[in-house]
Amino acid sequence: MASSTSLAIITMAMAIVFFGIQARSLPVSPDPNLCVERDPNLKCCPSWMGKKIVDFTPPQQPSPLRVRRPAHALDPEAAQKYAAAVASMRALPSDHPWSFIQQSNVHCAYCNDGLLQNGLNISLEIHGSWLFFPWHRAYLYFYERILGKLAGDPSFALPFWNWDHPAGMSIPEIYRDNSSSLYNPTRYPKALNFTDIGGCPNDGNTTTLDALKQCNLRVMHRQFAAAFNSSDLFLGHPYRAGGKPNPGGGVLEWLPHGPVHVNTGGDISQIPTSGLDPLFYNHHANVDRLWAIWAAIPGNGSKTFGDPDFNDASFLFVDENLQLVRIRVSDCASTRNLGYIYEDVPLPWLNVTTEVQMVERSVAQTMAAPDGYDNSSVVFPLVLHSTITVEVERKGDQILISDVQLNKSERIWFDVYVQRVGDGSSLKTTRTAAGSFVNMGSNGTHEGSTLTTELRLGISEFVNAIGATDDATIVVILVPKIGGDKVKIGKILIT
Repeated sequence: MASSTSLAIITMAMAIVFFGIQARSLPVSPDPNLCVERDPNLKCCPSWMGKKIVDFTPPQQPSPLRVRRPAHALDPEAAQKYAAAVASMRALPSDHPWSFIQQSNVHCAYCNDGLLQNGLNISLEIHGSWLFFPWHRAYLYFYERILGKLAGDPSFALPFWNWDHPAGMSIPEIYRDNSSSLYNPTRYPKALNFTDIGGCPNDGNTTTLDALKQCNLRVMHRQFAAAFNSSDLFLGHPYRAGGKPNPGGGVLEWLPHGPVHVNTGGDISQIPTSGLDPLFYNHHANVDRLWAIWAAIPGNGSKTFGDPDFNDASFLFVDENLQLVRIRVSDCASTRNLGYIYEDVPLPWLNVTTEVQMVERSVAQTMAAPDGYDNSSVVFPLVLHSTITVEVERKGDQILISDVQLNKSERIWFDVYVQRVGDGSSLKTTRTAAGSFVNMGSNGTHEGSTLTTELRLGISEFVNAIGATDDATIVVILVPKIGGDKVKIGKILIT
């Protein structure tokens, strides 16, 4: 006998076919009573399962608003108060909803297939979709409020790791003292000197610290240029109830978000354990800040999804009053609605120029078959064992790399370059990649951990930089950096 879920899907499909009715799924929400421990070595399910739920009420607006400041520039008093609050959180029993381990478990459960979609036997995943930014904003909000409660200071504001500014491009000093509650011993020592946010070439030429920092700034500019006026490119693809997880993340989720995790190392570099490093929360505060910056660009606020399935999607968190709270995406569309803002700090990457260079001409494989590919030379789908170069018909200014297949547990990283088709012995290309695909990976595997997703990049600025504005085709190059032999590429289009 068919289940009620199956019958609902069949009824919806029949309505579409026979009556032309436009279907819309329900917004995603977690099942409040069910959590599955996927990894026997890592218990992720939070202690609040099955408790009574109350709906979120925006806090009374403080005057002034709480101000989140750069971690590297915190004054000693603020840094001491922050460390003391985290120490109090660490001292709580492990099953207390405010405890540090429970805060980590919440992230693990939402990000490691522990929680299910409400009423459906389908994993809920907040990475790789339009839920990535709002979920983390809500998560940090409650984490910050709990720390404020433990500190006895309702004006407490979580600092952010300002890794998009040269002064913040290494682990801030307050996280380095091994006697501090903010310390984590598993981080890579090299991140104490410099944190690569994802685009600096390992070519032996970029050797000085200043050059590496300038490389980071070019990457930041590139990522905003690839998504500055598009909700889908910045926030990620739609993800609705009943849908498969990871339909496709926004540009900044892939990079710099992913590489900062990976290049910091240790606990923070793996999704299930990243919440065990206090620096994780400050890293994501900067990601949240970048969303606020993007939303403040004239016109972008109106471009944010108006879809009810986005705005009505909801999450569950324990608040500073030990209540289990349901918060919706619409509740956290603005930081001001949550009572905080970010300190206005310089954006040295904003006006960085997209640089180009001439390189030796590669033999570009022309994708000219009826299905868009010359299968005699490059056959898709293919495993990315090595660099591939293809000439792609240009129908717009967005690269679509679709049907990207991998195991969620594997660390995967490949860069995407664009290049102008040349008639001579050299080609014009951008100095830095037009974008990157980064899957952080996780320890251990479990049934259903294989995913299929896609990467979409805006390339208008890069096309202009290489002088290909009027060109009918563009050369696209995929360069594997980590785990290329463990990822399959379905096809490449420019739409």
